[in-house]
Amino acid sequence: MKMFLKRPMLSVLSMGILAAGLAQIPSSVEAKTLRFTTQLPGKNFATKNAVQFIKCVGDQTDIKIELYDSAQLYRDKEVPQAVASGAIDMGMSTSARFAGTIPAIEILYVPFATGNREETIAMLSPGAEVRTLIDDALLKTGVRPIWWIDYGSAVFLSKKKRPIQVPSDLKDMKVRVFGKTLGDFVIANGGVAALTSGSEQFVAYQRGTVDAGMTGIASVKSRKLYEVMDVVTYSQHAYIEFISLINEKVWQSLSKSEQGVMQKCGLEAELAQRTAVESVEKEAEEFITSKGTKVIKLSPDEVEMWRKSSKPVVDAYVKNSGELGQKILKAAAKYRK
Repeated sequence: MKMFLKRPMLSVLSMGILAAGLAQIPSSVEAKTLRFTTQLPGKNFATKNAVQFIKCVGDQTDIKIELYDSAQLYRDKEVPQAVASGAIDMGMSTSARFAGTIPAIEILYVPFATGNREETIAMLSPGAEVRTLIDDALLKTGVRPIWWIDYGSAVFLSKKKRPIQVPSDLKDMKVRVFGKTLGDFVIANGGVAALTSGSEQFVAYQRGTVDAGMTGIASVKSRKLYEVMDVVTYSQHAYIEFISLINEKVWQSLSKSEQGVMQKCGLEAELAQRTAVESVEKEAEEFITSKGTKVIKLSPDEVEMWRKSSKPVVDAYVKNSGELGQKILKAAAKYRK
């Protein structure tokens, strides 16, 4: 004979108290599952760098990070606010997308202002003064930088019927840019700037809504931009950095151990990317050349022409970046030989 034990009935009040209590205890699934957004395609080398980080964290903690690539959730310009507001837990965005709140961060897009690649990497290394100043400013916006993703240097995209090689070539051109300071650079040289998200580039070039553009050479390959633009000018006038961010409240909800793993995995991903990006750019250049894209390399005299033409942009940065900008400029100068 089976016996059944009667469970005591809970009063409506008791049930309400229990429900309220449970509501305050986060689900273990929710607490350990984070969403990460990027506008870049899954095959892009920067997205693969994020995958490296995600795997590293997953191997050492119970945290599961879900990756949404190709702007499935947010475009690049929407990421900073989405992460800061908690609409999404994590994401990556170009540093330029913070220019509205942190004008001094535009130092990377002031043409030829940060020295060569080696000097730029040194000033952005974890613990370096420039990096620390920028990271601290980002934290005040509600997001915490975990690691920076080297995306290489900026190049110009144009067409063989009107290639870009010297500053006067920009006159009356409508040029896709990904930051205000780069837009000022175009305007200083007689062009028209069009701020366009990375995921919208292909269509903009295809439809002719812009005449030319700026991007990283790796994107020319990964986004198949060589299908719509057939000239790349290897100007290297600015350096593109994506910053991987986490909502500060989400960060504070993690244990010290989990935070430590994230920092460690972020540093490993950052160093791996710094090492790999030069070979990635070289491979991309070889690939697009095989597809019929013409690659223009600037002579020292041509670089000097661009440097002189961009002086108004440098002056504007000094004027608009405030006290933080002055500190960053002073710190950056220490890394230039």
